[in-house]
Amino acid sequence: PQTTPLARALLTLDLIQTRPGITADHLAATLDVSDRAVRRTIATLREAGVPIDSTSGPYGGYRAGRGLRLPPLTFTAAEALSLVMAALDGHHDAADPAGLVGRALGKITRALPEQVAVRAEAVRHATADDPLRILVTGDSLSDFDGRQLARMVAADHLPAKVRVQARTGTGLTQPSVFDWSDEAAQDAADYDPDVVIMVLGANDGWPLHGADVGSNAWNAEYSRRVEAVSRDFIAGDPQRRVYWVGPPVPRSAPWIHIFARIDDAVRAAVPNVPGLRYVDVAGPTSDHGRYTDYLTDAAGHRVLARQHDGIHFSFPGSVFPARIILAALRGEYTLG
Repeated sequence: PQTTPLARALLTLDLIQTRPGITADHLAATLDVSDRAVRRTIATLREAGVPIDSTSGPYGGYRAGRGLRLPPLTFTAAEALSLVMAALDGHHDAADPAGLVGRALGKITRALPEQVAVRAEAVRHATADDPLRILVTGDSLSDFDGRQLARMVAADHLPAKVRVQARTGTGLTQPSVFDWSDEAAQDAADYDPDVVIMVLGANDGWPLHGADVGSNAWNAEYSRRVEAVSRDFIAGDPQRRVYWVGPPVPRSAPWIHIFARIDDAVRAAVPNVPGLRYVDVAGPTSDHGRYTDYLTDAAGHRVLARQHDGIHFSFPGSVFPARIILAALRGEYTLG
């Protein structure tokens, strides 16, 4: 049967890719067309931007030009899995099979051994079969945020389970009082969460190794401790994610500086720990970067969002950071 010019062009391109060096005579015979029709089809493909090289002589023929097809690459299973994880870590849209990154990852995943592919797919479809296990922990700042997040998940019937484990009075600056590295490893083993939401900072106005609070040396050490605790959470499961929530804008001047430095330290840690995320609640819950007691909800109602200490959110006010946290999770996980 007669083929359309488009079909002939696609068949010609496929033959050139699969049989490098194929001659015009062989193309004509295979496609049942004249040599002149083959040359017209090659010209059409070239005009469309398809790179096709040709050589003359007894060993000449047509070949796909450079850039039309990537050369074959060989990865070990571990290398391929690491490539998938790195793409998922840097592209929140990687779970979309219709997107460019998603299509590429799909090809790699389908080529992986089954036991390795399962690990890769578990990240992309974390909530496909089982609820997303979320642990909200940290100091007293984490309590209301976690409880409001749990309420939102339940109200919207989202496929997730939220556990709130606040450790009041703790921080990163006094490990002799409470060691978060030890606790992180234990929590990871006890609860096996898919996601850890870490909300911390209300008790971290202390020097570190002799460095004054908020100094550059203090900031560097605090950032190192954020990295260490995050790695302890992730160590047992490289697919686990840690969402470290930055502190809100406080009322008093000393804490404004301390919280700003904590915020800088957490941001600095993120590029150094695969799986660590930063969640900014300070900007969206402030008055253009300044402290405010009241925030306006989606219905237009003013809500007393902060407690009298000028640091913590009130329980109604914790709806605002909880929504920000949930939006961050939706950016990486399918939650219905």
